[in-house]
Formats: sequence, structure tokens, C-alpha cells
Amino acid sequence: MLAIILGLLTVLAPLWNGAWDLWAQSLLLLTALGAASLWLCGRLLAGSVPLPSRGLLVWCAGLAAWSGLAARAGPLPAYAIPAWHVWLAALGIVLAMSVMPEGQRRLLDRGIRAAAWIMVLLAVYQHFAFSVERPFASLLNQNVFAGAILLFLPLAVEQRDWPLAAGLLLCLVWTRSLGAWLGLAAALVLLRRGRLWTAGGAGAGCVCLALLTLKLGTPEAFNRWYWWEAAARMSWDRPWFGFGPGTYAYALPAYVAADRPLGSAFAHQHFLETAAELGWPFLLAWLGGLVLILRQGPSSKRLGLLAVLVQSLWDYTLSLPALLWLFCCHAGYCLPESGRAAAVPARWRLAGCLLVLAASGWAGDGLWQRWQADRERAQGEELVRSSGPGPAALELLERSARRCDHPETARLSGLIEAALAKEPGGAGRLSAAVADMERAAAQNPFRPSTWTMLEALYRQIGREDLARDARRRGAAALPSLRQP
Repeated sequence: MLAIILGLLTVLAPLWNGAWDLWAQSLLLLTALGAASLWLCGRLLAGSVPLPSRGLLVWCAGLAAWSGLAARAGPLPAYAIPAWHVWLAALGIVLAMSVMPEGQRRLLDRGIRAAAWIMVLLAVYQHFAFSVERPFASLLNQNVFAGAILLFLPLAVEQRDWPLAAGLLLCLVWTRSLGAWLGLAAALVLLRRGRLWTAGGAGAGCVCLALLTLKLGTPEAFNRWYWWEAAARMSWDRPWFGFGPGTYAYALPAYVAADRPLGSAFAHQHFLETAAELGWPFLLAWLGGLVLILRQGPSSKRLGLLAVLVQSLWDYTLSLPALLWLFCCHAGYCLPESGRAAAVPARWRLAGCLLVLAASGWAGDGLWQRWQADRERAQGEELVRSSGPGPAALELLERSARRCDHPETARLSGLIEAALAKEPGGAGRLSAAVADMERAAAQNPFRPSTWTMLEALYRQIGREDLARDARRRGAAALPSLRQP
């Protein structure tokens, strides 16, 4: 049962665009949550619940609690809470792997291997049928695909699936990901699996470093340095809890130069991005636990983990939910089965099941409401594009806000209200537009166009003092608005 639950997150997720979209995340998490609650109820009724080791349980619980505080205490909870759910699933995978019997681990291995085959075949199809020089399979781009290959390749070698290993190496060549090759070379050197492998890794690493020096003056390298510097300054400003998981892209406008607002969804550096989003204590605890995990377990699993960590010095592989989940699955493989179990007295079994079902129902309802709110917001946006701003789109957005408010919902509502205010008899809608924009600015103070629109709306209702105040508040958050 555990293998099937984890397979939802580590086998299906990479095939669904890496679970990048909220609908894919929500569907997978809801299914996994429901299956996990049924499994736990079954164990409670059987009178014995397997437990991870105490140290691992404390580590995962501490990271989960800290990331939850970062998500809720940060300035962007609407974006941070869904990303926190991704981290909770990742830590849950590590815990589940530590109590999973060997037979179920082998079953999960077969599922991951099947996913690797599907991605290789998809990449081959993209390359030859559509002339895609750098195929990306089912993931966001070639570098993320290269990170997935680093996790699949050791499994193929371990299982002696040489056709799959050859296919993965061919795909790795096609991706042209210098970071992935350098990560693989560094992992071979660090693990010291033998003189031949170590020498080969060292040679490949030297070649990669030489090629890397040729790219230092390129715009690609300069942009990465720009994003890393922004992430470092974010972590300096909020060193304890950061801005919240998954919020780097939304806080970035506050850390870019007014004359060069270069945006990015990720920092392209896992460690700085984690510090910026979750704080330095979380990053140190996360890396400290990984170091202890990497000291044990099969070398094939550690090889993939080390390679991805090195690659993550300049790529965003671990920022994608599916790859973070797959990485944590490999980390869990390095842990021996704990062998611990808690005996459940007969009088507490039914009550325990009811408690588990109630807790999973509460958590599942939160996931469902956010998913439905996102779906209704998307429907409202589509209605505006197809039919223009109108009451029907506004009703959808109001329904979305009642489920779970979001800055994008509030902003679009404000834009619709402002557009309807231009119609005959619509002057009274300007006040509603102002309220919506204030709500959007409160939930995301780092979007320049929200402050600009709010300033313009205040001027339209004749409140020059409030327009200046909106400009001042926006400039306090964003350097791009500090220009006269």
C-alpha cells in the first residue's frame, strides 16, 4: 500500500509536467492523503503502527513546523501555503520510506523505472518526430529533465537495465545540461566507487569546468548571478523564516534594479532560494539531515542525490514538486527500515481511526477549496478574454474569493470593476475597484502594476492625498516605483 501511495507522487508526478500546475499537485496530494489515511486506519485497527526512528521523526516534524510558520508568517501566504503542502508531502515521503518493507521498496523501484522508460521514449519521439534538438520529455525544460535523469540513471544501472541506462545517457547528451554533467562527475569523485570511476569523474569534471569558464561572460551566467544576488539579499532581510516557500518569484521585484527588472520564477540555486524562502535555520537543518542520510544507504541512491545537489548550485531542479518528491524518495532509500512500531490498545483503535479520518478530511478540504478557487479564477480570466469584463466574470471571482482569497483574484476583480465603472451609471463601482486593489496590494505588495492601478483609481475618485499615499506605500516595497 505504501508503495502505491508514494508511486502517485514519484511515478505519476514527473509525467504530469512535474506536477507544476496547481490542479496536478492538488489531485495527487488529495489522492495520496486519502490513501495514506486509509492505510493508517488499517494499521490502527490491526493494533500496530510502524514508526520512523526518533531522530528522523524529530527532523521531519521540525522542518514541517518551521516551513509552516514561514508560509503563514511571511508577506505572501496565498502563494506560500500551496508550496508548503509540497514540502509536507516531500517530508512525508522520507518518513514513509523509512518504514517501508524491502518488498514494497522493490515495487516502487519498478514503478520509477517504468516512468523513466516513458520519459526516455517521449524524449526520443520529440527529438526525431518533431526535430526537437534538446528534448524535455514531460518536464518544464531540458535542465529539469537532466536533473530527473540524474535520479533515474543510478536506478537503471543498479537494476542492470542497460538499454534504459543507454537511453538516459543519450537524453542527457541531448539536454546539453552542463550542470547535470558536472553534478554527475562530482558525485563519482565524492563517492569513490573505484579508481576507474573516480578518475573518469575527475576527468569529466575538469572538462565541464573548462566549458563552464567559457560561459561565464554570457548573458545566461550574468542573469544567474543577478538572481543569486537577489536571493541572498532576500535571505539577509528575512533570515529566520524567509518570505515563505514558493515565493521567490513574487518577492523578486523588490530586489531588482529599477532600470533592469529581470524576472525569474526561480533563483536557479536551490540553497540560496531555500534560504530566501524558508530562512537559514531551515536550510541548515535540511542540509544537515541530508548529510547524515548520505552517509548510509546504497551508493547508487547516494550517487543520484549528490549529483542533483551539485546540479542545484545553478539549476532549479529541486524547485519542481515532482523532482523534490523523487529526490526525497531516493533519500528515504538510504535509510534502513526502522523496525519500530507502536502498539495500539483495542479501546483506542476506533477513536484513532475517527481522529485520522477527521484530520485528513480537514486537510483535504483545504486542498480542495484552494484548487476550486484557482479553477474559478481561471474560468473568470477566460471569460474576460472571450467576452470582456462583465458581471458573470465578477461573480466567478467573488465565488473564488469566498473559497480562498488570492491577490490575483482581487486584482482581476478590481480591473473588472474599473472597466464597468466606465459604463453609464457605473460610477459607484470605482469604490469597489479601490477596495479590490487595496486587497490585492495587501496580499502581494510586490507587484508594481497593482500600486500603479491603485494610484490611478484614487485619482479618478478625486482623492489626490490617497493617491500619493498609495505611491508612497508602493515605493516602500518596490524600487521601480521610487522614480519621480
